[in-house]
Amino acid sequence: MRSCAEAALRRTGAVLALLLGMLALPGSAFAQVAQGATTLVVPTPPGGPIDRVARIVAQGLSSVLGEPVVVENKGGAAGKIGVQAALRAARDGHTLIAVSPSIASVNPVVDKAAGYDPLKDFDPLGIVAFNDGVLAVRADLPVTDMPGLVAYAKAHPGTLTYGSFGVGTSLHLQTEELLHTLGITARHVPYKGEAQAMNALIAGEVDMMAYVTSPIVPFVANGRARALAATASTRWAALPAVPSFAETGIDALRNYTYRSWVGIVLPAGVPAAARQRTTAALREVLARPETLKALEAQGFAPVTPDAETMRRTVAAELERNRRLIAAGGISLE
Repeated sequence: MRSCAEAALRRTGAVLALLLGMLALPGSAFAQVAQGATTLVVPTPPGGPIDRVARIVAQGLSSVLGEPVVVENKGGAAGKIGVQAALRAARDGHTLIAVSPSIASVNPVVDKAAGYDPLKDFDPLGIVAFNDGVLAVRADLPVTDMPGLVAYAKAHPGTLTYGSFGVGTSLHLQTEELLHTLGITARHVPYKGEAQAMNALIAGEVDMMAYVTSPIVPFVANGRARALAATASTRWAALPAVPSFAETGIDALRNYTYRSWVGIVLPAGVPAAARQRTTAALREVLARPETLKALEAQGFAPVTPDAETMRRTVAAELERNRRLIAAGGISLE
């Protein structure tokens, strides 16, 4: 009996020694398995534009890289909670971040405690998709076009409300800019993500959303919401009967547009070999017909990722947003 117990102890000790040895060797099979998965951090709740693009991209990357690519939603504080968590991860190329204008060019301007500098802390891989949208109002708001919305707001000062993804997000800033351009006011009602804000619009909890994307289409079709204008320079293919801002007859909107995007970045400082591997994989994913179809089905326009183009876009938007806030008239409270 004693000899059996001693033999069991010896076997246990041998297993423990083997495991400890594997942990101590960076190039071991154990380390490779532990490092084999990649996390794509989405700093917003599930269901929004970033999340929808990230899940399509993650599926493609997993196929190309031959390893799991897991989407991890870390919402809160206009994206900074997820971004800060991603920036604390090991800089080994196994952590990616999906970003939008809210995260890359708005939050760092409006939040002094954002905790990151997009031009220093992000290593951009590229914008992967643009998404168009419309300004929509609740179904029972007594307006049918943009001039009617302006007239209603001026006739009922202080009563109009709008929903956004949260305080300090791109939709918050963009809506305030649009209201300022139109010379009207509306009270901000922040939500935790696009899905929640859109549901509030459908339920009549808020009067309008200045930019809502493809999930709104069936609700416009069945009359549960009303689309007044497409925010891009041309009409949106998903709702071709809706005029663009330029077609509304409002002079202030003749050259006014808004178009959002989703991009993928690495935390700065990832080794060049790991960065090149991920960049090549991302480009391959965005060249696949199935990826293009999946993005287009979600209302996005796919883009070939380019790091320098994304870097210039973020820098230009940061400067534009700083000028906008410095000019005054934009409420971010």
